[in-house]
Amino acid sequence: EIVPEECRTEVFFLPAASHVEKEGTFTQTQRLLQWREKAVEPPGDARSELWFFYHLGRIIRERLAQSTRPRDRALLDLNWNYPTHGPHAEPSAESVLYEINGYDVASGRPLSSSTEMKDDGSTAGGCWIYTGVYADGVNQAARRKPGAEQSLVALEWGWAWPSNRRILYNRASADPDGNPWSERKKYVWWDPDKGEWTGYDVPDFEKTKAPSYRPPPNTAGVAGIAGDDPFILQGDGKGWLYAPSGVLDGPLPTHYEPVESPVRNPLYRQQANPTRKVYTHPINTLNPSPPEDHSDVFPLVFTVSRLTEHHTAGGMSRTVSPLAELQPEMFVEVSPELAAERGLDHLGWAHLITTRAAIEARVLVTDRVTPLRVDGRVIHQVWVPYHFGYEGLVTGDSANDLFGISLDPNVLIQESKVGTCDIRPGRRPRGPDLRDLVYDYRRRSGDLSHRYPPVVTTDVADSSSDQEG
Repeated sequence: EIVPEECRTEVFFLPAASHVEKEGTFTQTQRLLQWREKAVEPPGDARSELWFFYHLGRIIRERLAQSTRPRDRALLDLNWNYPTHGPHAEPSAESVLYEINGYDVASGRPLSSSTEMKDDGSTAGGCWIYTGVYADGVNQAARRKPGAEQSLVALEWGWAWPSNRRILYNRASADPDGNPWSERKKYVWWDPDKGEWTGYDVPDFEKTKAPSYRPPPNTAGVAGIAGDDPFILQGDGKGWLYAPSGVLDGPLPTHYEPVESPVRNPLYRQQANPTRKVYTHPINTLNPSPPEDHSDVFPLVFTVSRLTEHHTAGGMSRTVSPLAELQPEMFVEVSPELAAERGLDHLGWAHLITTRAAIEARVLVTDRVTPLRVDGRVIHQVWVPYHFGYEGLVTGDSANDLFGISLDPNVLIQESKVGTCDIRPGRRPRGPDLRDLVYDYRRRSGDLSHRYPPVVTTDVADSSSDQEG
């Protein structure tokens, strides 16, 4: 941890406005930019991060205004003339969006497409993938046209980068000749009468490049991509199964079991990803998995995901009474088979245990969670939401308490969607009894100290029948 008294760097704490206390765009992994309006003023000295960046830059530029040093030209030559509004001189988030979109320097006209960008200084822009979000001087991210008034693709709800394209590489929805693979599922296709690509989405292809186009030999750039090569962001227009560089765990995709799994990898002796990021820390003990012993102590697979009624960890949505009423308690979904096997009653209580913690939840018996037959035996799954915590109108144990930490080697995303556990009927113990329960599971699983499944397992003796591969 950072100890301020021992830190040789001066640290400033900036009181930040929350997402409801500022305007601007937000985006998600689905690539959709959506505009949010400011609902309330931030309290006290809290300000948006845009406010801090803008005024910090303004003050630095004012102090350097008389500087003749070449190193300061980068700051002094910046375009920093954003309009402000309100009692605290909040910079306009729309003006920043306009600049990110890009514009013609002479006229100020917002660019409509990244193809309008030039390298001769006649245009300026923040990032090509966002060009078009402010096309025609309209904040496209703020669109909220009801779904009943547009197609299922919903091109007029927010704006998706790049070019408001909702599905990347959608040229692949048509066959090499440009015809839909399926009339029922047609998405974009070649219109020979108009000589262009058309469809329900923005075609992810050169609009007038016919499916029959074949590049001349040694043609470079986009012109070197044939009319039946849909993956235009790849230099050869092909979808790559083999990626010779760019990933840390090998050029070909393969199957690894999660770090915590009740079964041996059915394909290889290597159990889990050997290049995963591992944190060795006493509080980050992990459940044993094959080929280790005692993996039967945690025989169940648990998964977590979202509920419609709550948002992320629930810190905001559990304080909203209608949402709290709709989803009032932490619960665990189990199959009828597992409920009968473990004595779990529908709407009763159960507690889940890992080597880190035990949490309790109401039981929902449902056939949506299907037992699986893997490696000749039945593996039961259980499902829990991750929206609950100890504060709010409704409270409950946190699913995150069940997880250990291990990360994907490429983007360092935590493997926090799946793990192994055990389940028992009734509410979890409290106080020292809870600690004793977890310690008992750690003892039975082989070690009271922190433990980690071996990173490399190809040379580990395996009592099961290995498959040579």
